[in-house]
Amino acid sequence: MENTNDAYSREYTETQILSCLLQGPYCPRSLSSIPIQPLVQLDFTNGSLVNSGPVVFNFSSQEWAPNLTTGKDGDANGGLNFNTNNRYYSSAAGQDASLPLGSSPRTLCAWIKPSQLPANNSHQLVFRYGNTTTANASVLALSTSSGNKVSFLGFGYDALADYTISLNIWSHICSSYSGGNTVSIYVNGNYIASPAFTGSGPLNTTSGAFVIGTWTGSGGLAYYWWGDSDDMRVYDIALNAVQIAQIYRLGVAY
Repeated sequence: MENTNDAYSREYTETQILSCLLQGPYCPRSLSSIPIQPLVQLDFTNGSLVNSGPVVFNFSSQEWAPNLTTGKDGDANGGLNFNTNNRYYSSAAGQDASLPLGSSPRTLCAWIKPSQLPANNSHQLVFRYGNTTTANASVLALSTSSGNKVSFLGFGYDALADYTISLNIWSHICSSYSGGNTVSIYVNGNYIASPAFTGSGPLNTTSGAFVIGTWTGSGGLAYYWWGDSDDMRVYDIALNAVQIAQIYRLGVAY
């Protein structure tokens, strides 16, 4: 204990104690609240495609499935690897119907380890859900347009933040949308920017499928992911900067 406010009237879990250790004398009393449960949390532990959130996905690929690789925590077969343009996973149609649709708040996060960046005026999709036939989707991606970007795409209504992700090392990216015409972008727990959407709006995500590593799948645009990915999440609220920093440091938000 470092000051008189360090005495608490409840028992903390190991995760909460670790958070106090990381934050030192600024350990907040709010840690006594319940952890926020994501709708989607795909950790790929031992190659598993089971979502630890409440939404059920049945994943398959019409082309090649991603390779298994070492995850961001160093666990064998704990991450996905994409080394050609036709590796991806897609859920069955309609299995994303419980995810945030329309213009409702949401947060999309993932750990990524890109092996290359997209070409100019193009994208590499980490994951997305929604309807690609009508371009009513929500997408977490890297983009290149007058420089490198971390992006939240609605395709035709997109928000791109200036940032160059390092190649061949793990980075954590999040996009937090609370409504309106901007998205807050975070990298490794740090706020980067709140770029405004450009294009024809408003955001109007409709149900389609949850897809990892590509825009449309077989025969679609060449917006495939190149590199590794892990720990993909979707929350049905717009997480704030403190909560996203907690996910980056602790793997859980309060």
